[in-house]
Amino acid sequence: MKSIIIFGGSGYVGKNLIRSFAKKGYKIIVPYQKQIDEANLRLFGSVGQIVPFHFTSLKNPKLLSILNNSELCINLKTTWESKEENLKKSIYTFNAKLIEIIKKSSAVKKFIFFSGLGTEKRSTLRNEIISKTEELVAQELKNSIIIRPSVILGNGDQFLSNLLPIFKMSFFIPLFGDGSKKFQPVSIEDVVDFTSNLIDLPNVNERLFELGGPDVFTYREFYNLIADLMNKKRILVPVPMPIIKPIVGIGEKTPFFPLNLEQLSLFDSDNILNNDKKGFDYFKMLPRKVISAVKKSL
Repeated sequence: MKSIIIFGGSGYVGKNLIRSFAKKGYKIIVPYQKQIDEANLRLFGSVGQIVPFHFTSLKNPKLLSILNNSELCINLKTTWESKEENLKKSIYTFNAKLIEIIKKSSAVKKFIFFSGLGTEKRSTLRNEIISKTEELVAQELKNSIIIRPSVILGNGDQFLSNLLPIFKMSFFIPLFGDGSKKFQPVSIEDVVDFTSNLIDLPNVNERLFELGGPDVFTYREFYNLIADLMNKKRILVPVPMPIIKPIVGIGEKTPFFPLNLEQLSLFDSDNILNNDKKGFDYFKMLPRKVISAVKKSL
């Protein structure tokens, strides 16, 4: 049984990848630092197929031992922290140390790093750190592949899970900015299928992929689509960025505020595919319309 290591495997994308890989017969190791529900994760495969592994530091010698028995390593681990120190530690420093271990491994043939669409366009602290991490991964690991997915939609995804309760409870829906910025959401099924293709093919010539769905929406259009699918009348209330940014800037310093400035930046610029980057077309895939993902989440 071939083995795959997935860092960040307990998150939304990770769980969907685990389900898919388990059906293909892979053994999946899921290293984690923060507490997760190990029993629930094991249910995604047969007995002994999903192996959660708790570690406190990448210096743990067991990690190298695990990597020496795995052909593929995927890193989904990220953070939306707003503090520079935490961002660097969780993204750049973590990957730098992980790369050092992978380079010592005799087995890992492919390393897949999940980044995000628009990373090089939005000049935020988080994106600057992710861009530097992408450069590090590409330079240090010649067997690496970087995936930049757009906003990922599906049953249980974070974006819709945060948005839909507002539509259900409130007649007035806040719209950050004027709602004219564009984004190109992608379905979780397509992200999983694309990643499965990457691991199934021994030779992949491209090392950077951007994944977006077939439809481009403004945020205003997407919010109206949700209201239409729910068959509810909703009034969109634009909140100008000069007003919302100071509020979020103060709120993000409190423990339970639902938004920070890094997340707010998503609504302040277009986030769509570059035509010069490879994506689903590399495998001749036709991505699904995300309207089906929205319907499943209602």
